Amino acid sequence: MSKPTVRKGGRPSKPTDEKRTHVVTIKLNDAEYSDLLERSKAAGVKMAEYVRHGAFRLTIVSRLSGIEQEIARGILNLSSDFNQAMTCFHQLKLRSAANKLAAVVDKMFDILKKLRPNKETDYVCKNT
Repeated sequence: MSKPTVRKGGRPSKPTDEKRTHVVTIKLNDAEYSDLLERSKAAGVKMAEYVRHGAFRLTIVSRLSGIEQEIARGILNLSSDFNQAMTCFHQLKLRSAANKLAAVVDKMFDILKKLRPNKETDYVCKNT
């Protein structure tokens, strides 16, 4: 008689490319931990899965460089001058000049959007 094959119980092993072997440790204060715990429970997933999902699905945008900050600050400083110019143009009934000035400002904002196109993100990290 041959020996009966013994079946190992439990879940089958994952393929090696799906196994998670690296651990990342973060430190949280009590408020951050409880907030994270509440969010993960509300989502119906384990905390590790919630953090993993957030880490790979969020877009993190670096802060503006020094040169980009100067450019943005310069353009924003022009806003009061622009407002005064538009008021003068409207008072003098110079609609075509006002329209041209508005077009220039639209182009300036397009340039600003190219500096940092994704302004809707909540998370920002520094360049290191």
